[in-house]
Amino acid sequence: MNFYYDITLDFLENNYQFYEVFPQDQFWKIKKIPLFQVNNKTIKDFLNNHIQVDKEFLKLIYQKTIVEDQKCDYACILADKNNAIAVVFDENGINTEMSLLSLSDELNLLEIIYSIPLMVIDYVTIEKKPKPTLLRQALQIKNIILEEINKLLNNKNYMKLQYLYLEWFGKTEKDWHKMANQMKEQLDKDIGVKEETISEIIKMSYHNV
Repeated sequence: MNFYYDITLDFLENNYQFYEVFPQDQFWKIKKIPLFQVNNKTIKDFLNNHIQVDKEFLKLIYQKTIVEDQKCDYACILADKNNAIAVVFDENGINTEMSLLSLSDELNLLEIIYSIPLMVIDYVTIEKKPKPTLLRQALQIKNIILEEINKLLNNKNYMKLQYLYLEWFGKTEKDWHKMANQMKEQLDKDIGVKEETISEIIKMSYHNV
């Protein structure tokens, strides 16, 4: 069995992104957790539905996850070559909580997933999950873009900053300080379709590296 080590996860009942962090959320400091490569359909099914896995899979992952000094009965990370999710199951095999990974953890994991055999998990779909609230979605988008802006500034990657600025505002600007300020000011306003597009461009730029 393959494992992923030393990761912080934000398990929630609803389908929220890791970036949608609220102070009251309870974070799990995982020392060790089973890792499986699955196909994209499996990832989508787990993201969008309440799922029940078979008993053999539960036996496979039973108490294999270590949270600080304790063991978690049923948890694992599922990943395809573009996405990764962490899932907690109850004793009946139903996915009760889920966490997406931080951008850095997801990128690290996707570098090693190619060396892990594909796992076929037997499961049934119970019902659709409720859609995330708009508030959390907007916070997710804002945090992704703000994190990327700060990272590009720290790394002096002004070329990528110019590209995002052009995609966002439809014009060019040579002054990187002015670009960053305008982008951050825009994030203080309502999050719309353009901001959602920029966040997707940012995520795809890392998947394609």
